[in-house]
Amino acid sequence: MHEFILGAEVMHSIMQTVNQVAKHDVNVLITGESGTGKELVAKIIHLQSPRAENPFVPVNSGILSGLMFEDKLFGHEKGAFTGAICQEKGCFEMADKGTLFLDEVSDLPLENQIDFLRVLEDFCFHRIGGNEIIEVDVRIISATNKDLKNEVKKGLFREDLFYRLHVVPIYVPPLRDRKNVIPKMVDRFLNQSAINFKKPKPAVKPEVIDLFCRYDWPGNVRELKNLLERVFILNDYDTISVEHLPSDFLWHFKDPHRIKDLEEIRSEAEKKAIMDTLHRLAGDKEKTAKILRISPRTLRYKLQKYNIKYERSSKPPI
Repeated sequence: MHEFILGAEVMHSIMQTVNQVAKHDVNVLITGESGTGKELVAKIIHLQSPRAENPFVPVNSGILSGLMFEDKLFGHEKGAFTGAICQEKGCFEMADKGTLFLDEVSDLPLENQIDFLRVLEDFCFHRIGGNEIIEVDVRIISATNKDLKNEVKKGLFREDLFYRLHVVPIYVPPLRDRKNVIPKMVDRFLNQSAINFKKPKPAVKPEVIDLFCRYDWPGNVRELKNLLERVFILNDYDTISVEHLPSDFLWHFKDPHRIKDLEEIRSEAEKKAIMDTLHRLAGDKEKTAKILRISPRTLRYKLQKYNIKYERSSKPPI
């Protein structure tokens, strides 16, 4: 969990929420782009909860539908359908006394959402082909890379199920919004690779770290981890240099005069607005946040994000 705790103020805030919510059996909905580490957050919640000694069972909600989905979650009795040669427990039973993690819950088929909702109401169900009522004690943690409220508006997700899952929301920001942790992540992932592949850990040249910090990582933490693992396996050098990085990664830096995308333009405009307002108000952060119509906490986050350092002046603004 180090890559979550180290470096970024926003991740410290997330971990404070995680520490609080872990103690209580409430449903948690984790949102964020693919690869940001939503499942890791769910595991941390489980491991810090009273259920830590019991199973953590992950389920990809979008790969199954209909009877196959019911079978995955609720299990079946012997002879319930063709191929059911023995009794099988579903994920709900396997997660009894522990945590059931529903990944990509937004992809849960609409036809199965009502069945799932019924179980969440009393945690009782039948296996397919069975009459016995199965009771379980399970905590539900869900994750999605979509805006579930928008899915509700489009009629793709039940509103009652949304509010059942959306008790405590946690948003995991993309790696591009916490680039200051990249050097520590690189060190962490290389340590892991050295252990996993039984090879010496290489040093990393500063220009490599600089490229990593300039890149926006659309695949987020997972993309960074996979890239480092690839470089580690394919090279036996004592030091990782720019020339050791894959060509499909270096391609992003071929044209230094490339057209800026909307995210870059927006970030530059945001940084300039904050700096100009701070300057006009002689560094008064409280007034700056008010004028920019953001919370003081959001302002502190953006000051760190853009590395803006401006101490409040004793002189009144001109």
